[in-house]
Amino acid sequence: MSYKRIGIYANPKRDKKLAGTAALARLLRDRGLFVCFDEKTLPYGETDIIDYGNVDCLFVLGGDGTILKAALKTCRFGVPMLGFNLGRLGFLTETKLCEAEQSIDTLLNGNFYVEERIMLDCTVKDGLRELFFIEALNDAAILKKEPSRMISLKLFIGETLADDVACDGILVSTPTGSTGYSLSAGGPILSPQLKCLLATPICAHSLHSRSLVVTEDERITIRPAARSGMVLTTDGTKHIDIKNGQEVVIKKSSHTARFIRFSPDYFYPLLRKKFINWDR
Repeated sequence: MSYKRIGIYANPKRDKKLAGTAALARLLRDRGLFVCFDEKTLPYGETDIIDYGNVDCLFVLGGDGTILKAALKTCRFGVPMLGFNLGRLGFLTETKLCEAEQSIDTLLNGNFYVEERIMLDCTVKDGLRELFFIEALNDAAILKKEPSRMISLKLFIGETLADDVACDGILVSTPTGSTGYSLSAGGPILSPQLKCLLATPICAHSLHSRSLVVTEDERITIRPAARSGMVLTTDGTKHIDIKNGQEVVIKKSSHTARFIRFSPDYFYPLLRKKFINWDR
């Protein structure tokens, strides 16, 4: 594919004064490309705002959290993302700002591939009524509101009751999210190439409750109850209150997040590097 229209989405807390954004724009324009920007991170003097349905690629400047937000903007249009790591972990980013010129030339020369990762559809329902819907790339978490009290929840895979447990909450993750909150909660690390969903209880008051890995086509339904209330959060940002009697239905989205990758063997060396840094 020939990339001619490039959007730039930046985290202004990471890209101070949008200096990196401006530098990328100059490099891209030097190569004859059209450049546009997210309306919330428009550098001084720029006027071209992204139409996410009309760009060939999105350059994302920030950390993994920035990538998660960008994925929600691009997924419905199939726009691939190239992540420049300005954060701490960088599991989802591909390159660094200091390597921008080389990365752009590699992209324009066609020496890359596009990796697709599954996403989640999350729906809060009250009986037959749908109250809330959102997509997520990493995970959906149902969490307690009151620190000293647990949630009672029933976990269904399809129509089958898989667990009935008291806990602090539960996470439903994609393989992408398996290296995030789910990992901290004791869940396994999954290859991003897998097509599956992962359900992990948080601090379950039970010895038998462990992570469950299910196929990508299975629907997960969670029916939680707590006197003090509960909250649904997706990718660590969106929140909605959940009341007793309501349920959360989670399944694979029809959309995918698309990432530009320069090397097919990046994941396990990156994982090892991150683990070594964490140990230190």
